[in-house]
Amino acid sequence: MAIDANRIYQHYGKEKDLKAIKSGEIKSVDFLIGTEEDLKELTADMAGFGTKQSQRVIIDYDKDYGYFIAKRIPMEYGT
Repeated sequence: MAIDANRIYQHYGKEKDLKAIKSGEIKSVDFLIGTEEDLKELTADMAGFGTKQSQRVIIDYDKDYGYFIAKRIPMEYGT
């Protein structure tokens, strides 16, 4: 069974993310969709994105929906 990534991203706020990008609030959003069974494993490593850069990782999980989405927003926090 194929995952309908667009439908799942819509469920978890695609329009809000697009609005934030268009307004310049954020530069981009990468996302990863996983099944409920994958949640624990993927969140152990910054939701599968690793730690190579500063980032905000948001994990949205709707119990019994069947899927979760992990969004990564690259950040430039400065030092």
